[in-house]
Amino acid sequence: MIEVIFSEDDFALCKEYGIGMSDTPWEGLIVKSSDAAEKHVVEVRLCIAGNPPFDGTPIKHRYDPERTEISHGMRMRTDTFADTEEYIKVLEAALVFAKRVNQYIIDNDWNNAEV
Repeated sequence: MIEVIFSEDDFALCKEYGIGMSDTPWEGLIVKSSDAAEKHVVEVRLCIAGNPPFDGTPIKHRYDPERTEISHGMRMRTDTFADTEEYIKVLEAALVFAKRVNQYIIDNDWNNAEV
């Protein structure tokens, strides 16, 4: 299952949860891209801290806010000036969103410092 925690521009921070291997309940975070971010292949990626065992004990994935990445793919096309402006705006929005996500991780018990 996926629930949107908050969204801004072309990005949404979502909480995922379900049942994994060995009937282990788990929950984690993921950032989804849409619209112009998807068009320009821009993502905000979270880094899971550690690798908990799937042994039936509920798992809440933890994240290292210092390792959040903004990823942008290589596109095989020639952009117009307007496309380039849009791409730069998407990158700027991704940076702002990544900072907001990192603060959410720290403020809401998703930080690896408490593990």
